[in-house]
Amino acid sequence: DAMRYVLCEMQTGSQDIRLPIQALSPFTDKPVDLAKAEHGSSIFTYLCPETGKEFDVLGTMPDIPAAKLISERFEVGRHFCNKLWNAIRFALLNLEQTSFVPRTPTALPFEDRWILSRLTRAIAEVQHQLEVYNPSAAISTARDFFWSELCDWYLEMIKPRLRGADEADSARQVLAFSLDQVLRLFHPFIPFITDFLWQRLNEHAAHRGIDQRLHTPESIARAQWPHANAGWQDEALEQRVGFLQEVIRAIRDIRSQYTVPPKQRVQVRIKTSGETPESLIILGILNDGQSHIRSLASVESVEIAPDAQRTHDSATAVVGEVEVYVLGVINADKERARLTRQIKKLTGPLEGVRKKLGNVQFLSRAKAEVVERERAKLVDMESQLNTLNEHLHALG
Repeated sequence: DAMRYVLCEMQTGSQDIRLPIQALSPFTDKPVDLAKAEHGSSIFTYLCPETGKEFDVLGTMPDIPAAKLISERFEVGRHFCNKLWNAIRFALLNLEQTSFVPRTPTALPFEDRWILSRLTRAIAEVQHQLEVYNPSAAISTARDFFWSELCDWYLEMIKPRLRGADEADSARQVLAFSLDQVLRLFHPFIPFITDFLWQRLNEHAAHRGIDQRLHTPESIARAQWPHANAGWQDEALEQRVGFLQEVIRAIRDIRSQYTVPPKQRVQVRIKTSGETPESLIILGILNDGQSHIRSLASVESVEIAPDAQRTHDSATAVVGEVEVYVLGVINADKERARLTRQIKKLTGPLEGVRKKLGNVQFLSRAKAEVVERERAKLVDMESQLNTLNEHLHALG
């Protein structure tokens, strides 16, 4: 399956696949690049560059030692197959006693509706890429949905629900359905692992579906190919969740930048831009996603308001029209020293550009595009200096 995955990922149409191959020399156990190695007595034998001895790459010559063939590209397939295996087996731990109850997708929590919308989009794209014979794009689409959206985001979003009682059943049902569809999408590419995991999924959640029950045969090879339900796709919801993800990433980036320990919870303030219709939409998104901000970014409390204030020890990130303040992560003395150094470093070159643009001879002799480039540089440097001074002033 790992090899099939790599071959499909490398197949971009009617072009030949070029797979870099190495051989482990039976004499030194070191990799030998076959594209550069010299042949031995036949086209199936090569010479070890260190010993000069001949080895066989087919393993069919009794008098010549055989070498094991390897390729770094196969590691990509092995890594993904391990990820699929481990992630789904982990998810199955949360699917005990999962049952099917017909549900209206529009009545589900927004993270459920979001993953169903993204799943619908992925199914449609995989179908399209297979129809135009582009297996590389098809498998990449399925992989990105599974890895980046289902594992990295949705599974993390529903963990609090899985630990509770009120919404655990619907979360398990949507998760089981999503895993079902993912395995069907991957089955043409990696049939053995998907069939094994399919049987485990049948043991934990035999009855699956959202608004109607799916047919779940014993073998995935007999299962119906996924169908993209256009009614589940919600472009506006995807954009709203995308904005929420950007806010969470911004908080995570600040935590990483200032080496905040993973278990240390921080306080966050989010300043919205006012009472415009767009701002009210953003305010609604942030209020709906407060629980996800707290759980996915290790946040203790979130304050969201147009008049949210930045403290002197806050780190700031700008996401669209909002400012995100992570409180208590900055050492004021160290930050003032750092900003002061940056200001001094910028002041010299800035004065040099100002003098150049104040020189009449330079303005009269230089080409117009050179002058414009210097003026643009001046504007950019002045903007940087203003920002640094504002941050320094905010620190007191």
